[in-house]
Amino acid sequence: MVTVPDIDRWDAEQVREVFRQTEANIQNCDTMVTRFANLAVFETWSGDSADAAGSRVATAVNDFTNFRNESALIGMAARQAEAAESIDEVKRRLEAVREGARQLGLTVTEAGTIDGPTPSPSDTTFPLFEVLAFLSMKEDLQEQLSQLLADAAQVDQDLAAVIEAADGDLPVTDVDPITGTSSISRRANQTKVFEDRFDRPPSTPSEWKLAEAMDPNTYDPRYKGTDSAVVVKSIDKVPGGGLVRVNAFIPRDNVHNIPHDNAGDSRGFDGSAGAEDCRVSIYIDYDNGVVVMRQNPSVEIPSGAVKVGSPTLGVAQDGERVQVTFEAKDPFMPFYDQEVGKWASSTVGASVRGTLVAEPYDGMEPRLEGQLTNYPAWEVYADSDSGVPTQVYGHMPDPTDPWGPLRHLPGHHDVKVGGN
Repeated sequence: MVTVPDIDRWDAEQVREVFRQTEANIQNCDTMVTRFANLAVFETWSGDSADAAGSRVATAVNDFTNFRNESALIGMAARQAEAAESIDEVKRRLEAVREGARQLGLTVTEAGTIDGPTPSPSDTTFPLFEVLAFLSMKEDLQEQLSQLLADAAQVDQDLAAVIEAADGDLPVTDVDPITGTSSISRRANQTKVFEDRFDRPPSTPSEWKLAEAMDPNTYDPRYKGTDSAVVVKSIDKVPGGGLVRVNAFIPRDNVHNIPHDNAGDSRGFDGSAGAEDCRVSIYIDYDNGVVVMRQNPSVEIPSGAVKVGSPTLGVAQDGERVQVTFEAKDPFMPFYDQEVGKWASSTVGASVRGTLVAEPYDGMEPRLEGQLTNYPAWEVYADSDSGVPTQVYGHMPDPTDPWGPLRHLPGHHDVKVGGN
């Protein structure tokens, strides 16, 4: 956790110096590779000595090239993290909050609170409207400070991941050289959540997909750093059963809901879709013996407000057959946090829910049966260690209908895949 004193101690110039040194390493490596490649002295040599010298030169060129490429990847990841600029921005925002607090006669404490003399609404010394305005400004400053500390924690996490990569502790090759994007902090988070559960890092494509689903952190900017809700439950292992992924997603970029419009996922069926590209996901991993349910944050339109719900998951098992019963509700629905809201949502069918029984089939394609709501879209994939997904089920409501949730959520349909 990053504290206010931590932010005060941050120095963006130190970070910039590290990145400048990385660039210098790249230039030095390029110079050395060019020098070795242009050596003409061996052209007149022959015999074993020439072969030995040529081999040593080739090794040196390869070493410098590898070091150069590693440095370039680290530099790319660092630029993507924009650590120095992010530090400057966090420190600027902290000073702005402090200035706002000073104008109210308040202070920013080391514990991350706005503190100081605060009048009560019952205090008749000041007009009530002035007291209420003061309290509103204080509350707003506290929200700004809390968000700032959350953003600072992400900056700190990204910077730590880059430093670990520079030490060789993380696979810095997890950088897209075409787009220049880095998933280095994401990789670190996924590794940790998987290790916390299984005491080892992921080692197969399917395990990396599972780790992605288990990692509650979000990386899409629209989620504003709000964590997903993740539930993990154990089942008996079925070796060779593979991974079954059940995804619920909204095909449109947005849909009408009551009382808010909600952002969608803007996609069709896609076996390569990530854990953040869905509203709700259920992963049944037979090989590692877990069922994971993930509900991503909901985004309200047009305000961009973000909330996450609390999904429910029930799991039962009979040999190789695994039954999952689940429900996820829109956190923006009226009275969501009250019993009346919970009752109304389930009663009128305004939730994403289902019951599925999955069973491995020929070690690759599972049997699948049960019921799912008619909205949103559903896709089910079977993943083997090869990393190639096989779609075993799909349900697509009208992808152009902006009223999809209101028209179709109350209904359900049967699912049956495989078997007789």
